[in-house]
Amino acid sequence: MQLLHKTIAPLDTLKTLLRKGGLKLKLVGFTVLLIVTTVIAISSITIDLMTGVLEKKAIEVATSSIERIADFSSHALLERSYENQLNLEEMITQMRQEGIEGFLDISIYAKTKEQNLSTFIYQAGFGQYSEGALLEDARLVEKLNAITSDTLFFDSVVYTQDEKQYQAYRFVRPILYMFQNRPIVLGVAILHYDKAAISGVIERIISVSTWIAVGVVVLSMILVYFAGTRFTRPILTIANAATQVSNGNLHIDLNIHTNDEIEELALRFNRMVEGLREREKMQKFVSSSTMSMIQEDSKRQLSLGGQYQTLTFLFTDIRGFTAMSETKRPQEVVEIINFYLDMQSQIIKEYGGDIDKYVGDEIMASFAGEEGVERAVSAAVTIQKQILHHNQLRKAKGATTCEVGIGINHGEVIVGNIGSQDRMDFTSIGSVVNLAARLCANANKGQILIEEKTYEMAHTTFEAQPEAPINVKGFSKPVPIISITPKEA
Repeated sequence: MQLLHKTIAPLDTLKTLLRKGGLKLKLVGFTVLLIVTTVIAISSITIDLMTGVLEKKAIEVATSSIERIADFSSHALLERSYENQLNLEEMITQMRQEGIEGFLDISIYAKTKEQNLSTFIYQAGFGQYSEGALLEDARLVEKLNAITSDTLFFDSVVYTQDEKQYQAYRFVRPILYMFQNRPIVLGVAILHYDKAAISGVIERIISVSTWIAVGVVVLSMILVYFAGTRFTRPILTIANAATQVSNGNLHIDLNIHTNDEIEELALRFNRMVEGLREREKMQKFVSSSTMSMIQEDSKRQLSLGGQYQTLTFLFTDIRGFTAMSETKRPQEVVEIINFYLDMQSQIIKEYGGDIDKYVGDEIMASFAGEEGVERAVSAAVTIQKQILHHNQLRKAKGATTCEVGIGINHGEVIVGNIGSQDRMDFTSIGSVVNLAARLCANANKGQILIEEKTYEMAHTTFEAQPEAPINVKGFSKPVPIISITPKEA
């Protein structure tokens, strides 16, 4: 468990870093990873190729040099005159002064016999050996004694010079003299070439490549960061706009021109916000209960049907509206009716009511819950008082005034989607609704009519009085009612 926790913790930290760093950090990270991977891949291939090329060139240079030395040395070893010895030493000195990188030493050995044994004695060179020193590699001596051609060969050895060891190539070129078509070994030329001369070049190339790669990575990070900023700025603008939309601000119009998918995203975002604005406007034509139903059933397809609920209904109707509309201009009529409907609607909402619909100059509202009756009666009383108050103000200004009648009833109704598959209305139907509408129709100006049992449920202290029962279509018996006629406070 501890090992699993140690493994998960860095992953969580990385995820948090990527989330906070955003798209810019991911772009920078991806670019760095791409560059590093590319540099490593190219370097590995290039270094292998260059190593092969350098080794080949080093062998060619060493081979050419030792061939030249061997050819020149053959005269000195054959005649062994003082002059030839000087010429040999002069040539070797000249080669030493050329400072060919990688040459550790060049040694010329002459073959001689001691006590019937063939051996090789150091003649010249610029290595560590003194004149007269023997060639100490017994296996090489044995091989040279048996050799019959001047073919050059090389191998890898550990070369020691000034108490320092080198990994080196050893190039060996026998020096032969043909006598009566028989090869005679005069001596041998040996050249030690430092392998580090090749690896040093490679190391310098790697060092230069590394610094170039670091520079490219840093420069790329800077460029990608600023490029990422340019790319992410419009995305952040869209994200910020989305946040504002989620907070209810629909007055947003993105103006992004990037000539790519981000611009297309911004255009689609604008169309989405435009659609939301249209839906917001449409909500004004839909009741709160309808919106709640749509939100609750957003994942299911709307269908016709309903269920039983117990609600309190309040109907209001402007009296004398038809006669008034005949003498007024349409614009004036709309202004008057909107004033009274808006005032009533605000009061209904303050008391927790839901506007089901507007039918001309009539309002249908419902109140849910145990205190629905009391809130409906309070809303009705407040409406009548506010109308009395505003009418006095309007009369003082010479404006047209209106009065309303209100009906209230409580009971069980069917609530659901009523209509057709193409056009439906989320509303309430039943005798309770019908009676509330009839009570409203029978109410006089400034009067509130409420069914008797409904009034008893209200537990209000408003001044009320019984009215004569009324006959309502669909009811077998007259309906007892109570009248409330508020006066201005």
